[in-house]
Amino acid sequence: MSNAEDSQFWDLVDAFIEQANAACDDADPGVVSAALLNAAARFNAFVVASSSIDRKEYIDEVESAQKYLTGRYAELIRDNLDDYRDNYKVYIRPDDVEPEL
Repeated sequence: MSNAEDSQFWDLVDAFIEQANAACDDADPGVVSAALLNAAARFNAFVVASSSIDRKEYIDEVESAQKYLTGRYAELIRDNLDDYRDNYKVYIRPDDVEPEL
């Protein structure tokens, strides 16, 4: 990605998170999370389909697209879960006392 694309990418990420956070004012965060995941899946299916030359190509690409997208999600969720683990006291509970191990 170029610097402009990288900047646009992170601006979009921040905008989606901002909208999800705002939705949590009126809906359970679990519902917002499920809706956001469903929206991402639907949009990704649209991108794969609309990038195909024809229906046959789309059908041929479905499995590889699914593997790619689920693999990327697995990487991204792991990275973000690790980040929250490492920064829990910063992001969630700044006043938490570490439990004794």
